[in-house]
Amino acid sequence: APRSLRLRNSSPLLKGRLWPFHYTGIKIYEKGGCQMANEILVTRGLTKRYGNHLAVDHVELSIQKGQIYGLVGRNGAGKTTIIRMVTAQTVPTEGEVSLFGASGERELSKMRARTGAMVETPSFYPYLTARQNLEYYRIQRGIPGRRVVDEVLEEVDLAGTGKKTFKNFSLGMKQRLGLALALMNRPDLLLLDEPINGLDPEGIVEFRNLLLRLNQERQTTILISSHILSEIALLADDIGIIDKGVLLEEESLEEMERKNRRYIRFIVSDSRKAAEILEKDFGTGNYEICEENSIRLLDVDLPAAAVNRTFVRQGVDVSEVHLCEDTLEDYFKKVTGGEGIA
Repeated sequence: APRSLRLRNSSPLLKGRLWPFHYTGIKIYEKGGCQMANEILVTRGLTKRYGNHLAVDHVELSIQKGQIYGLVGRNGAGKTTIIRMVTAQTVPTEGEVSLFGASGERELSKMRARTGAMVETPSFYPYLTARQNLEYYRIQRGIPGRRVVDEVLEEVDLAGTGKKTFKNFSLGMKQRLGLALALMNRPDLLLLDEPINGLDPEGIVEFRNLLLRLNQERQTTILISSHILSEIALLADDIGIIDKGVLLEEESLEEMERKNRRYIRFIVSDSRKAAEILEKDFGTGNYEICEENSIRLLDVDLPAAAVNRTFVRQGVDVSEVHLCEDTLEDYFKKVTGGEGIA
């Protein structure tokens, strides 16, 4: 198996923060008239315009049950807007959303009750403790049973905070309390917008391990957005790269890592002849012909100097040899055609 709120209330504390709440009229997407059973979240042509600004441009996501899906992009790329549209905090200009195969307004609204979201920094009362804050929201949402507060505090490692008030929490503790709030309805799908932004290294590790535990032990499907590529690589099964509102690429982490593994690059006079030599003299087919004069040797344990000498001895001129290791950062630059991100 893969590793895997806006209330009807006038309080300023709640404005634009929490959900579930009323349905916004998004249509339902079904592939070929039949929603795939394992697809938890699907969007098709999801678009948002603010005046002349196109914030999200016809985005198509597909997230499978039990996955951790990483949505990666720079600040302002459209990540938050996508999550807000999925959670009905923002109305799409056009496009379609499906949750758990929902097929109508009423059903989609019901399915949102199976999701939990943390969008931006959650709002809590500064002079209340973690337990008091969650109890306040539990009552307001109508979630039965006081035990749920203690259970989610235990899950996010905040059960021992006692009388410590929210204003005295570290940023990591505040983020974990926000996660606890999103978990109170026991969601099957968790949507997290930049949850590790601003955390120190220790806080990032704690939050990462918490998400992995939720995914593995409870099979919670998670959509997490971030601009921290290195962290997403430690969490996600699938990654979507978004830039200027456009989803440029969506693929598995395994495939992305395959594209970014170590290799020895030879610039040669004849790449096809070089390939024949690798197979005949070195017994390896672990290479890729990139161009007429470029070949990648993926078996980096072979001695590059010996390969070079053999090429030359058999009539293949070698002009350059490089040991290469592309990072996710390099890949992001390549896909977006711009500067990298942290």
